[in-house]
Amino acid sequence: MWPLRIENPIFLQTIYGHYPDLSSVEITSATMGRDGPIMHLSFISTVLPYRPPAKWGAFNAVSFGLEFLAVESVSLRKFQSHGSSSIRMWDDAGKILLTCDGAVRLSLTSQSMRVGGMSGVMLRQ
Repeated sequence: MWPLRIENPIFLQTIYGHYPDLSSVEITSATMGRDGPIMHLSFISTVLPYRPPAKWGAFNAVSFGLEFLAVESVSLRKFQSHGSSSIRMWDDAGKILLTCDGAVRLSLTSQSMRVGGMSGVMLRQ
């Protein structure tokens, strides 16, 4: 599930036609920025869009960058180099809650979020 408080969902909705399933992704980075504060979360998903941009060329996975703005709390309990994780996000009392379980165990609360970037990538088989 994706929260309703996404600042810029148009590109995501246009290429997927819906919000993609995040139950099996590989987290590649989680970084905090003090301005805001902001949490940048990057991951790779093998759930492919039905209408990808032509400029992506050949790809078999999608790299996502999400930015969580005005972060109020964050807890990172585990971060393995490889393995899949399940991301869940939802709205609650005017805030976004995120939990991530699996190779990465992370939870956070923020005021809003935006899609910081998406691109097609080619993973080795």
